[in-house]
Amino acid sequence: MSDKINNLSVDCVVFGYEDNQLKALLIKRDKEPEANKWSLPGSYVYLDEPIEKAAQRVLLELTGIHDIFLTQVGIFGEVDRYPQHRVISILYCALVRPEMFELLAGSHAKEVSWHEINSLEKLPFDHNQMLDAALNWLKDELWRKPILINLLPEKFPLNQMQELYQLILQNPIDNRNFRKKVISQGLVEKLNEKSKGGQQRPAFLYKLKVPL
Repeated sequence: MSDKINNLSVDCVVFGYEDNQLKALLIKRDKEPEANKWSLPGSYVYLDEPIEKAAQRVLLELTGIHDIFLTQVGIFGEVDRYPQHRVISILYCALVRPEMFELLAGSHAKEVSWHEINSLEKLPFDHNQMLDAALNWLKDELWRKPILINLLPEKFPLNQMQELYQLILQNPIDNRNFRKKVISQGLVEKLNEKSKGGQQRPAFLYKLKVPL
């Protein structure tokens, strides 16, 4: 690997759905600036690697997560966004099921863990703005594509999908309107199966439709 580019970095917002909460993956930094603070996983790009490969490498080195689909959602280039020198960062976002990955802190991460997004405190640098940008991207995509396929289980009742939409949109959604919209837009396919167990009465299960 060649030398790093000191003025170019990648940062990653990785969302997960766990315990009926929307969460973001954070690392605890082990170096200055902002040592011992929780932040988004990110680091410099090397001279000889494509930007997306850099994002994949950084996630693996810092968190142990690998081989996931990343989408570029923004560029952050404020002159004073990093205190030591100017750094332009390219932001990537991913959606994963937390139970599918074993987290492993490495590189400049002391710890790595999932954090519920509605209880996050001030993050270092401009990472709160990055998280907001990733959430806005997610909100824009929700009604157009079955992107929640990496958050929801393979089969689910529609009320579980609605709960996740409400968490992301941060607003309540009328039950009948939600069902009508996701079905009319072809986002889901009804299965000839019903949920089992739990306190609620059995409900038909659905799966997300993946475009061919």
